[in-house]
Amino acid sequence: MLLTSKPCQIAYFVPNVRYAAIEHNRKFGSGPFYVADNVSLPFCEYRGNQVEMKITSAFGQWGDLQVEFMQQNDAASSFLHDVFPYGSGRYGLHHLAFIVDDLWKTVEGFVSHGNEVALHAKMGNGIEGVLVDTIEENGHMLEFYEPTAPLLDLYEFISTQSRDFRGDDPVRVFPD
Repeated sequence: MLLTSKPCQIAYFVPNVRYAAIEHNRKFGSGPFYVADNVSLPFCEYRGNQVEMKITSAFGQWGDLQVEFMQQNDAASSFLHDVFPYGSGRYGLHHLAFIVDDLWKTVEGFVSHGNEVALHAKMGNGIEGVLVDTIEENGHMLEFYEPTAPLLDLYEFISTQSRDFRGDDPVRVFPD
């Protein structure tokens, strides 16, 4: 499967998104980071089974790349623990995200080459994403989205907030 788009996001599994955001800002000047606590997804399938995810995420900008930090708020089996098993004490790069023209054509291309869909989720705002398990080949997963208005608005918001960011208040909550 040839993927021609560039990654738009790098995502890390961390024990604490706020601490990770502050440290990334301190070391690399990234941010500001916007936190979404206890994300609720109206549709979430993990490896083909409907599940309720309990995660918190922080989103910030690092140059041309969006950075996401994710923490799991329970011990359930999940796409996060597929890369870093629960109780291992290990954390790090979890996935690279790509915006693609045809979500399901891209996913099917990876599936036809032996990869599995680890997560299929839809958010309340209409954003739909799929994580494909490429751990064996890459050591991490790949996430795919189509360029829908809600997704592009999120990426634009995070990018715009970083333009005049001078390091003050590096961890924030999303505005209503």
